[in-house]
Amino acid sequence: MASYIVRRLLGLIPTLFVITVIVFLLMHAMPGNAFMALVYNPKVKDPAALIARLEAQNGLNQPLYIQYFDWLRNVFQGNLGMSQSLNEPVSQAIGQALPNTLLLAVTAEVIILLVSIPIGVLQANRANKGFDITTSFIAVLFYSIPGFVFALILLLFFSFKWNILPSTGTVTPGVSYSGSLGDHIIHLVLPAMALALPSLAYYTRLTRGNTLQVIVADFVRTAKAKGLRTPRILFRHVLRNAIIPLVTQFGFDIGGLFGGAIILEEIFTWPGMGELSINATLSHDYPLILGSTLVFAVTVLIGNLIADILLAVSDPRIRYD
Repeated sequence: MASYIVRRLLGLIPTLFVITVIVFLLMHAMPGNAFMALVYNPKVKDPAALIARLEAQNGLNQPLYIQYFDWLRNVFQGNLGMSQSLNEPVSQAIGQALPNTLLLAVTAEVIILLVSIPIGVLQANRANKGFDITTSFIAVLFYSIPGFVFALILLLFFSFKWNILPSTGTVTPGVSYSGSLGDHIIHLVLPAMALALPSLAYYTRLTRGNTLQVIVADFVRTAKAKGLRTPRILFRHVLRNAIIPLVTQFGFDIGGLFGGAIILEEIFTWPGMGELSINATLSHDYPLILGSTLVFAVTVLIGNLIADILLAVSDPRIRYD
């Protein structure tokens, strides 16, 4: 397993190289750069000269291949560059945003697993009955609705109509409990639910299908013949075998949840990687765009690696050596 992990980690390097090259070329295909807005600043007397000077300071007047390899050399030295729109190091901006996105993604994944697995097992145990039909219909409905639509629905009811939960940010300004654990939790509920609901429906259907395949196995009939109670059979014996595909999906979902957070963070004004990358794109902030892309790419690739590792851990029949 150790040698497999090392090989996979080394294999990430060419993949990341290709991803960053593509993003770099697409980024420079956009018209303008972060300094072009100075043209519309009435306080700047000679915007063309100022823009030319800033472009020269940031190396934007160099050929594209030189700009890219300069950035790549700095990355290997641990330097992601200076954000042109925020006027701070890219690593500092990402360091402030990444924990918020991680918190949002982990919370959503916890909600998904805690809700979908029990419901999926119960659906399989009561297949084609009232509970199964009702919850299956709801799951298919949820799965067909994008996360940003859920976000708008949740905001409409829980924030604007019922005024139960806050609609934006991570803390409530101007109150005595601002910044407390409880304040962070109530701000986390809506974006985490909006991110979790579509995947929750998918996990429920996946759990149901896997459980239906396992529930007819010989060892289940043997357990029933021994007189074991149904809940123990389902959640100790059946689920242990049915959960293997879910473990794999969990690894793949790590990158998916990060990607899904991009739009939701903008809707909820959640200061994470999604909001940071959108603002970087709108302001043509090249170093910040590349830094954010690198984080998202590493997250997806590491998620795929975790999926393979978890699959081998959960299923002793699989060996990578």
